[in-house]
Amino acid sequence: MKSIVLWICALISFTAYSQRVEIPDKNFEQALIDLKIDSDGLVNGYLLKRDAELMTSLDISNRPIKDLTGIEAFTSLLYLYCFDNQLSHLDLKDNTGLMVVLTDVNELIPPNGMILDMLWFD
Repeated sequence: MKSIVLWICALISFTAYSQRVEIPDKNFEQALIDLKIDSDGLVNGYLLKRDAELMTSLDISNRPIKDLTGIEAFTSLLYLYCFDNQLSHLDLKDNTGLMVVLTDVNELIPPNGMILDMLWFD
């Protein structure tokens, strides 16, 4: 009986953890909190996946963000405004619905061979 309870607790813990998205950049997470997207309101290194999935537009411009790890969870995103930050890398391969991306005033270097089929201002 004890092993069944432990197994159920482990399963619940794994399920809860898999519903989180890592957000290692504190400034990115603070922007999500300020925009009322991060529902727990804490800078704790993660965002609930459900908080990101319904967003169609995200404006995180004019913040000292260096890393957008976690942006891949924004699967419904159509518009991303992230200009005037400190980004050097931007991986949007999982954000297939994006129509507009504004990245001006960053330090972005497109990967070799990348064909940009979106607005790219840099």
